[in-house]
Amino acid sequence: MTTGPDRSRKQTGAQNRNVTIKDLAAELDVSITTISRALNGYADVGEKTRKKVIDAARRLGYTPNRNAQRLVTRRSHSIAWVQADDDNKFVDPHFVEVMAGVLREARIDHYDIVMTSETPERQLATYERYVRDGSVDGFIVDLPRPNDPRINFLLEAEVPFVVHGREERQDRYGWVDVDNYGNFYNLTKLILANGHRRIAFINGDERFLYATTRRQAVYDALRDLGHAPETVMYLEGTHPMVEAGFQLTELALTDPSITAFLYSSILLATEGLTAVSRAGRVPGEDVMIASMNDELQYLNLAPVDGQITYVRSSLRAAGRALVAEVIRQCERKKTSGILIPSLFDLGDGVSGEAIAGSVHFA
Repeated sequence: MTTGPDRSRKQTGAQNRNVTIKDLAAELDVSITTISRALNGYADVGEKTRKKVIDAARRLGYTPNRNAQRLVTRRSHSIAWVQADDDNKFVDPHFVEVMAGVLREARIDHYDIVMTSETPERQLATYERYVRDGSVDGFIVDLPRPNDPRINFLLEAEVPFVVHGREERQDRYGWVDVDNYGNFYNLTKLILANGHRRIAFINGDERFLYATTRRQAVYDALRDLGHAPETVMYLEGTHPMVEAGFQLTELALTDPSITAFLYSSILLATEGLTAVSRAGRVPGEDVMIASMNDELQYLNLAPVDGQITYVRSSLRAAGRALVAEVIRQCERKKTSGILIPSLFDLGDGVSGEAIAGSVHFA
């Protein structure tokens, strides 16, 4: 292996031009074949060697020649993310958080995200085109619906893909999800254990599986704890959530017996808190507010600290996990399910004894 002044000159020279696989091989004193197979994720390269190669590539500024790679590996290092043609979605903070995670992980792993939008009736044609021409290595599918035709098509096409969410066929594909059922079961249990007997549940859009799963969890918790379904006033928002929290909370406040509000999103909850305060109700005293918190980076929750009980689970972390799962399928031909961790934050005056031992607290 080259050492001393010669090695310094070699590194300096490499940094003044495009670093090649040959440069990496000389730097690490291994074969060009080993470098190539390590960078392309072949299973016959040990993890220690792979890490050493990747670290050297990053340190020296190696950038792969995508055209050459594609000829050798038959892979494009691109992941498709086909969106519905909906202007509102692209300004939805929940979508922006997922996208931030997706783009960051793709950059770190030297993949490109091919994002396009299409009308609902043309979406499958876009998937078919990408599969037919081999221009992408895999797909991200978000906001799954029951019997989702996108999942049906990708399973039949036998190509790598990951779903942000899951349904009854989850053992047949890779997925990334929050514990929608467990979180809302435990939030409902927590509300009831703190003495509330009339609850307003303001959910998300039930066209999507996350919302139907959350509703099922709430009513299962009521049944298991011996409470009638009528304990809950159920209200459904639309996707994306714009002003629904305030409007639906005002509607629920017409029933004075309601002493707890459960929200499907922290956006709904913060808007609902405004309506509750205007009605003269005081969180922590005569009303309890609980919500899902997707850790939206732009939203400052300091002003409402202690007024809302919530369960935190990062959408940005989910975005990163989506990309990692597709890459794992491409490189190792294995699928897995990834559950993003959840942490419970209790509001002022709320006892967590009822769910202690079954959840993690912040």
